[in-house]
Amino acid sequence: MEPPVETHRPHDSAPELSVVIPCYGTAQVLPELLDRLDAALVALAVSYEIILVDDCAGDGLGAVVEQQIPAHPHVRYIELMFNTGQFRALMCGLAHARGRHVVTMDDDLQHPPEEIGKLYRHLRDSPHLDAVFGAYGEKQHAAARNLGSLLIRTVNTWIFHKPPHLVMSSYRCLTRPLVDTLLANHTRYPVIGPLILSSTRRIENITVRHDPRKHGRSGYSLLRLVRTTLDNILNFSSLPLQLISIIGVGVSLISFLLGAVYFILHLVDESSVPGWTSLFLLINVYAGLGLLSVGIVGEYLIRILGESRGQPSYVVRRHLGNDK
Repeated sequence: MEPPVETHRPHDSAPELSVVIPCYGTAQVLPELLDRLDAALVALAVSYEIILVDDCAGDGLGAVVEQQIPAHPHVRYIELMFNTGQFRALMCGLAHARGRHVVTMDDDLQHPPEEIGKLYRHLRDSPHLDAVFGAYGEKQHAAARNLGSLLIRTVNTWIFHKPPHLVMSSYRCLTRPLVDTLLANHTRYPVIGPLILSSTRRIENITVRHDPRKHGRSGYSLLRLVRTTLDNILNFSSLPLQLISIIGVGVSLISFLLGAVYFILHLVDESSVPGWTSLFLLINVYAGLGLLSVGIVGEYLIRILGESRGQPSYVVRRHLGNDK
């Protein structure tokens, strides 16, 4: 069983705003990212903290952070023991965030820090909302990335009943109660968008800028986005099993009807019908459906075994910065 996640609920000394950033291959852009974050957050005139979660890219991020912390006292750095993936690293950051409002963003400067104020003020001034998502006026992604994002949006709309007008993104501002609700989901396979959709419908969009990527390339290839879409389906829906049941019933009915038709033809004609081709095709169809069913059930079993083993979602190796 997954151990309880430690949460940090706000108290009198808690900052107003926490900015959580999962980091992978960020060392090159970190100085500019921190400079722009501090400038943008100081302009808001609120107390804040910046939480960097190092997901073990092996690019020397820790050494860069050690150099930057004296100039950026609001930074808290968390180094994980092993690579966990963006969503688990983000959950780690949320578990350590203490702010009354929490902003999540990417580490590659495609989410301009100067746009945080739009997200925060819209949520602060709208007490009926639990989350505000940034909607990009013009996306600066490659065509394959946009295609994968479209696939994820379609699945979210279909399975999680996401309002068609609502745009989900990783640039968002969340209330403290919603963050605590997300942390209450003790799963080794967290996918933040579906978790938010299953926790609240009080979400709105606000248009933000989306900048071109300055360094490196995105780790989200089309194949990885397809895999993320499958994770969304298998982790939060029994739709594949339901489809297998429906297909199984449909194939059984068709087989029954074909059997009746061939029986009537045999009574009328009394001649033997070869039917070898039909038989061969039907056997292959049934075999294919059987293998597909076993594969889907196996995917569910793998996830159940992963949840039941009690393996931690992440392990923190060290902290840097002000952790009080």
